[in-house]
Amino acid sequence: MFEVDLLLVQPWIYDFSAHDFWLKPYGLLKLGGLLRKRGYTLGFIDLLDPFHPELPKRPKRKPFGTGFFYKEPIPKPSPFLDVPRRYFRYGLPYPLAKKELSKYKPKAILTSITMTYWYPGLFALLKLLQEVFGEIPVFVGGVYVRLLKEHLQAFLEKEGFSHVFPVECKDYEEAVKLIEERVKPSGHPHPFDYPIFDLQREIPYVVLMTSEGCPYRCPYCASYKLYGGFKAYPTERILEEIIFWHREYKVVDFAFYDDALLYDFENHLKPLLEAIIDLGLKVRFHTPNAIHARFIDDEVAKLLKLSGFTTVRLGLERMEKRFDAKVSIDEFISAIHCLRKAGFREDNLGAYVIFGIPYEDYDEVEKTLHFLFELRVQPYIAEFSPVPGTPFFKLCQEVSRYPIDEDPIFHNKSVFSAMKKPDWERIQAIKNLAREMRRRLTSAF
Repeated sequence: MFEVDLLLVQPWIYDFSAHDFWLKPYGLLKLGGLLRKRGYTLGFIDLLDPFHPELPKRPKRKPFGTGFFYKEPIPKPSPFLDVPRRYFRYGLPYPLAKKELSKYKPKAILTSITMTYWYPGLFALLKLLQEVFGEIPVFVGGVYVRLLKEHLQAFLEKEGFSHVFPVECKDYEEAVKLIEERVKPSGHPHPFDYPIFDLQREIPYVVLMTSEGCPYRCPYCASYKLYGGFKAYPTERILEEIIFWHREYKVVDFAFYDDALLYDFENHLKPLLEAIIDLGLKVRFHTPNAIHARFIDDEVAKLLKLSGFTTVRLGLERMEKRFDAKVSIDEFISAIHCLRKAGFREDNLGAYVIFGIPYEDYDEVEKTLHFLFELRVQPYIAEFSPVPGTPFFKLCQEVSRYPIDEDPIFHNKSVFSAMKKPDWERIQAIKNLAREMRRRLTSAF
């Protein structure tokens, strides 16, 4: 039995699909690092852990630290019976999760989720935590709580979970103070306050954030609502963190979670990349959140290549009928030419095409896929999920076949909730087209 001040737990995911595409609970891990720095003793259980030795079947791993999660089929939510897909619980089997939790004796528990429609996994975890630990304090944070605190509170009241506290703080320091009011540290301050990736069973990659927020106001995104504005972190701090994980734990793959990684490039990312090049660090960088093509010129592309960027995802959304001002088609084409000149190949480059927005035009989506294929850029379908508080959420309310304002389960991207009557055959054909284009573009590598 491990006695700790705080036990941090990553919940299961209940969904139609989930992949380890550099997917980590960054906020939870960062908060853990700050608390450990203050002397809190910690435990960490990742219910999505693909490396657990007692899993019935080891999930397949892919290049650069990505891969699959163990999954078990579970009943599909009844409103989704028209969706031609199976529903799963991703992560450790229930008995194994209970066994892992039972190894600890914490004073309090921290957990969080991002997607609003992943709350079933959180609710299942909260019930299990009460079964194992009784009514010790549980703090719940994440994007879901910040956007839909009232939904969580309704569940807590229904279940009588007076020991569970939503955390919707504006910053990490505020969250730390909230926890300090209920639990005091019993250990010695840790020398570093980096996110607690070292408490994982393995470290296939590390997630980085060099900034928070975004200067843009895209109608489908809630970044401005969550962060208020754009704030860059000190370059020196990010460099120290990369060096630490690379030299102390041999980490090679790093994924940026920034919403606007290239914004103010000259004063922010450029000094970091130049330092990495000067130090000769042999690392790989990945951008699952996409970067803005508008900011890519020859100098930017060259520094990205020389510093180790390997997976470059760009945000395009649409070729025509655009609904944002982040990039023009000419700017996008110019960015691709610069990246090519710098040495990036087809297997490095990809672009997201949003699919499933209110009043969707299937032909426009296919046209955008063909545009990318002709540019020899891998097309990736980004299925639209309505995010509360955004302009597109209001549009979605007008056309959705679901009451999306009543239950966040209807925000699931796989159900195409912005469509009144989805053409499932056409949807699958478009997904298959994008997949086949990627296969043809990368078959030589």
